[in-house]
Amino acid sequence: MPLYEYYCQACGESFERLISASRADNPQICPSCASEQTSRQLSSFAVAGGSGTGRMMAPPVSSPFT
Repeated sequence: MPLYEYYCQACGESFERLISASRADNPQICPSCASEQTSRQLSSFAVAGGSGTGRMMAPPVSSPFT
């Protein structure tokens, strides 16, 4: 299930929910004030970083112009 971000118009709180895509556009209950005046927000994708342990890394690509 995808993780969606929501904004509460009543109290200004932002929160996340792990719900099915078919229910993503339904108003969600705000965990701060229990209002249903919420809207789904556009999310940016996270890029995971780390030490490289357990991850396959592509070799560096050299440019023919350098």
